[in-house]
Amino acid sequence: MIRIGVIVAHNSLQDVLPVKEKLTERCELTFFTYKKLSEIKPIYLENYLFFDAIVMNGLAHLVLQNANVHYQIPTHFYMANERDFYKKLFHISRKYPNLDFSKVTFDFSGYTDLIKLEELYAKDEEAHMIHLDITDHFYEELLERHIELNHSGKVELSITAFSNILDKLSEQGVQAELITASSETILEIFEKVIIEVRHKQLTESIMVIGKLTSDAFIPKEENTHAELNQSLLQTALLEYSKKNHLTMIIQKQSVHFEIITSQKELLFITNNFAKDTLIDTLSGNLSFSLHLGWGVAQNIDDARKKAHNANHEAQQQDISSLIITEDGQFICLDTTEKVFLQKMEDTPELQRLSEKLDISMLFIQKILAVIEKTNTNELSSADIAQHLGITIRSSNRILNELESKGVAELIYKKHEKLRGRPKKFYKINFHKNNS
Repeated sequence: MIRIGVIVAHNSLQDVLPVKEKLTERCELTFFTYKKLSEIKPIYLENYLFFDAIVMNGLAHLVLQNANVHYQIPTHFYMANERDFYKKLFHISRKYPNLDFSKVTFDFSGYTDLIKLEELYAKDEEAHMIHLDITDHFYEELLERHIELNHSGKVELSITAFSNILDKLSEQGVQAELITASSETILEIFEKVIIEVRHKQLTESIMVIGKLTSDAFIPKEENTHAELNQSLLQTALLEYSKKNHLTMIIQKQSVHFEIITSQKELLFITNNFAKDTLIDTLSGNLSFSLHLGWGVAQNIDDARKKAHNANHEAQQQDISSLIITEDGQFICLDTTEKVFLQKMEDTPELQRLSEKLDISMLFIQKILAVIEKTNTNELSSADIAQHLGITIRSSNRILNELESKGVAELIYKKHEKLRGRPKKFYKINFHKNNS
């Protein structure tokens, strides 16, 4: 069950308790009350690690902001919104039918920007607003200011957002009304928190496997440093994980490495599927090339299969990093422009074509994407290089492969200038020999 810690003023606990009854079957609430503002920061720092989320009142949030506390888990705050404010204002206007707003003071202007108090006053009237710094003597100073305004005759009614001073105002003969977040408003915040925590838990529960391979790991006569290369990679992986505070299980296999992590970590590593910072870091620190395939799934076996397929495709296409998502979509991170490719299960025709021609389906999809983008199937190596973000050399290799399969046909050579080598154009038709 979701565990939520609640930080609330001692006198305001009763405002939040009704919410607990409505959420009994969905989350477990633990309450932490404070009487002094200096108690808020220690309460948060000493307890947040034991909860999935923290909810607090608006003042507690303001205190932590002023203390430069950075929230490490989902953390939300509640306060009176416009609906609560105007509903209470209507109640006040009924209770005090002859109320003169020029003799009313408010003490929460610094804690919400939602309410336009100037609308309550005539153009030549000035609102009595209480502005105070957030210190440990906040409540005492606030109480003193309300009493001072009332006893001076400037104010006849105090409207406060802080229940801690309400009884003391009454003891001093000050007419006061409390405006706080309604149960409905507080419940809406808890609903939002529960949804966020569930989404976070779902994201973190999705398994991710990474498969890292390199020719430099395979023992050969000409490669006498296979073990050293594997050791260098393992060190680099551990350093990357430690530097970025990631949870990664790194397992050395016979001629490859397996990384076990979560989708949350993968989103960080790839900057939300835009750029693989892990492969970039490894390539920058190691002298040999690598191929990394990521597999995303609900269980480790499916994630491992996807990682294997992604790594195989990455090797075939000579790209450094490839992801197969939970829904089977390929994401190639090697191109200058992020390319999303269709799911394998959604493209049975392409799958048959891939098997017929003995060409990778990812390979076919990438070329079809270029044809669609350029609106022509007559392409040069420069066209393919530009749109796939690869070198001319890699592009020529692709075209030569397609030509050898009978898919690409050299149709003409074009001289851009009178001098220099002619530019080759190929006509590409994947269905030419697919009859």
